[in-house]
Amino acid sequence: MTTVLVTGATGRVGRHVVAGLRAAGVTVRALVRTPDLAGLPPDVELVRGDLYDEDAVRRAAADVDAAFLLWPSFDASGAKAVVGQLPRRVAYLSSLNASDGGVWGEVEQLLRDAGKDWTFVRPGGFAVNAQAWAPEFRASDVIRLPYPEAGRSLIHERDIAAVAVLTLLDDHHIGKTYELTGPEVLTQAEQVETIARAVGKTMRIEGLTGDEARQAMLDQGTPAAIANSAVTYWSTLVDNPEPVTTTVTQLTGRPALTFATWADEHADEFRILSTTEVADRYVNALSTGRVDAALALSAPEVVRVAPLETDGEEIELKGAEAILENTRRLNADIEYLGVQLLGPLVLDDSFAIRFTFDQLNARTGTRSRTTKLSLCTVDSGRITREEVFYFTPPHS
Repeated sequence: MTTVLVTGATGRVGRHVVAGLRAAGVTVRALVRTPDLAGLPPDVELVRGDLYDEDAVRRAAADVDAAFLLWPSFDASGAKAVVGQLPRRVAYLSSLNASDGGVWGEVEQLLRDAGKDWTFVRPGGFAVNAQAWAPEFRASDVIRLPYPEAGRSLIHERDIAAVAVLTLLDDHHIGKTYELTGPEVLTQAEQVETIARAVGKTMRIEGLTGDEARQAMLDQGTPAAIANSAVTYWSTLVDNPEPVTTTVTQLTGRPALTFATWADEHADEFRILSTTEVADRYVNALSTGRVDAALALSAPEVVRVAPLETDGEEIELKGAEAILENTRRLNADIEYLGVQLLGPLVLDDSFAIRFTFDQLNARTGTRSRTTKLSLCTVDSGRITREEVFYFTPPHS
């Protein structure tokens, strides 16, 4: 059976690549920085490591037949060493603008120079990048953006993944370059209108100048060169919209997914969820092992109060990373054999869940049960506080 290494497996496109390969009966291995947050199916082999780490890539690529490569930086530094560790067959997630140079063109050339059996998947703008507008949708009825009349042919991330999977399953695609877009051009104003229609609200657009947009990107940590090129590019799309290709349809045999379809699927990200919705999704995420999805429902500065877990040394843990590190410590020697959940029980801005864990201490061989109650507070559609009460002592 074919084994494929997927880099970026927990990302916007990578999750769909994993799903497509599994559906085709392919064995999937994923290189991930944080396995306990990966939220991938249990039959996916997880290798802990960073794509920038040549040794980690060597371990992950051992004995695989092919790889899906997503280079996660705007700089190709270190890519040559990583490319050298990949298997001969590589499908690379590049960019529609790769022929103009930049990091995508550089990585493509590295794959050619290394003698790989490559396929370049070159999508245009991702529809999922519209998620950047979600905070403004949730907070008000105003969107501030540059060049509202810039025309884009945004592509659904599922279409990108579908093409990537096809190229990995058939050697006919070796040496081919596929330029991918969505099926239509929409201005940025029309994109906002489409999302607003899916959400069920009216949004007003306030234009930003190019300088204001550039500064906003710099404030978010975007490298200056990328911010400059992005703003310049958007300005050109007012009079010269992005092209539309039919490659997705030609390869998959079905129409490419529209931006309206994407907006309908992602509408909940652009509105404030009710306490009941947060509670239901939180329980569903935990019951299916999706710790990453559960944490995504929490505010960045979420507070966890669980003194019995820390022997009273640190009553409050703040932020997802501190909470996750505490979870790693508690679970270092624990194998969970089963979990029972009662709830959620919702009242106003809070909900409660009772967990009963059946667990095995791998170090001592001791099997035990622990029952706890989590009381969560929700504000503006995000969990801001979790208080944990144990009916039985937590395992140590």
